[in-house]
Amino acid sequence: MDKKTQRLLHLIKEAQQTYGAENLVIALPGYAAKKFIAYCSIQEDLQLLIEYTTLLKTKPEGTVASALTYSLIALYGKCFTDASKHSYPKLEPNDLFENNKLKDVHEYLMDLRHQFIAHRGETEAEIGISFMLIPKNKELSDKTELRFSRLKMINFSKEEISKIEELLNYLLQEVHAKIEKAAQKLHDHLLTEFTPEQLNLMRMDNMK
Repeated sequence: MDKKTQRLLHLIKEAQQTYGAENLVIALPGYAAKKFIAYCSIQEDLQLLIEYTTLLKTKPEGTVASALTYSLIALYGKCFTDASKHSYPKLEPNDLFENNKLKDVHEYLMDLRHQFIAHRGETEAEIGISFMLIPKNKELSDKTELRFSRLKMINFSKEEISKIEELLNYLLQEVHAKIEKAAQKLHDHLLTEFTPEQLNLMRMDNMK
């Protein structure tokens, strides 16, 4: 049994243990639940991002600050990107941003994701230089050294964190609406396409 299957069975068992005493727990077909699963997952990611901003406001130092910052950028970008195969729905900027102020913050984070975190591009978040050291009063070929120096972003400013929080709270509202819409469609599909007998066969406690 591969790890993905193990985790899937763990989730099924957990759902049955949590809700099975008072409910029939029905496994939903993946093709029908894809949007609902995707938007619920994005909602949890956005909630985690808000936790990151809360921690960043405490001004952690060094490794902790950079870990939170880079995780925030990467996880935010994940909400708007997908894999090339078997991809789940993602958030679409054109459907979300009429407010130019929020769009600017979004584009700033996505640029950091593309140029700073996912790829080594040209960005003000990471600037490096190289230089040669030549000992004074000696021949040019004697004991020259090449050195490197870099400035790398490890945290957002207080103002940037405030803007990011505003963006995340807005996106949570939008995603909640998408979840409600997807849930209603999924509910209607199940009751239309499956008989009570078929739904009974899809109970999680039938899965071994």
